[in-house]
Amino acid sequence: MDFDHTLFDTDRFFWIDLKAAFARFGVSDDAWEKSYETIWPSGYSLAKHVEALSRLGAIASASVASAMHATLERTFSDLRPYLFPDVVEFLNAARHRAFDLILLSFGDPTWQSYKVQASGLTPYFTQIVYTPHEKGKAEMLDTLAPAYTELHAIDNNPADLDTMKASTPRLQTYLIYRVEPSVLDADRFREAARYLTIPSRLPHRQCRSLNEVLLP
Repeated sequence: MDFDHTLFDTDRFFWIDLKAAFARFGVSDDAWEKSYETIWPSGYSLAKHVEALSRLGAIASASVASAMHATLERTFSDLRPYLFPDVVEFLNAARHRAFDLILLSFGDPTWQSYKVQASGLTPYFTQIVYTPHEKGKAEMLDTLAPAYTELHAIDNNPADLDTMKASTPRLQTYLIYRVEPSVLDADRFREAARYLTIPSRLPHRQCRSLNEVLLP
């Protein structure tokens, strides 16, 4: 299973609520985005973002930066409200039916681990694997696949599903769309909407909810 935009409402967390939390300390949208762009290639963290804003002069003093960081960590220590409504029920049902649940997540391992743990998802998964490399999920699946006679993958990125299915043809794939067509503009589905523009080379079952995923 994928994490961002599949289990976790990343855009609401990051581009709406986290951005608004920075704004309450007087950080402008422009400064927020400019500082984010400077740090994301090396791996995101709240501390790095605050430091980048300090270097830009968007934070008045070291004491303000320290207070901001402490407030952000406290405010976003529990990320369970950002799970999509169908997630916990689906994971419980899958575990009840003795599925081995494996989380394959693309992104900086430290930042991804923070989000997954703060979401309370760690106990549900037999394995949790993070990769900072694009197409890294297919490589991880190649390692995991021999241990299983039946495999299912759920992801919002058709490119990832394509590469995984190409390397493991018996994989049953679900392409999940969490984006509401009526709210494609602005930041509400800023990242998730981008995946709608990626064409699929291979066929995948399409769904909008985990309730549409058939557990054999």
